[in-house]
Amino acid sequence: MSESFANRLRRLREEKGITVSALAASVGVSEGTIRLLELGHTKNPSFVVGLRLANQLSVDPFYLALGSDATLNERMDIFDRRLARLEQRLDSFSAPKR
Repeated sequence: MSESFANRLRRLREEKGITVSALAASVGVSEGTIRLLELGHTKNPSFVVGLRLANQLSVDPFYLALGSDATLNERMDIFDRRLARLEQRLDSFSAPKR
């Protein structure tokens, strides 16, 4: 059985000796958000927060999100879906106001 995102996040944070408070501050989220992610109450962070978490933990974003069991196709599918959602959000900000 593969490790869950929540367990992977906690393990990586603890291995690096980073506190919840320090990780939250460096990523730009609340301590509560990190705790919810580590408890599995929030399944996955946003694309941007996921990238920031991976950067702070010095791991590949795909590894953080999916673990080592993910195939390249799974990784690309998830990346494509997240990128499409991000593009939609950006489009909504740039849409002309009526």
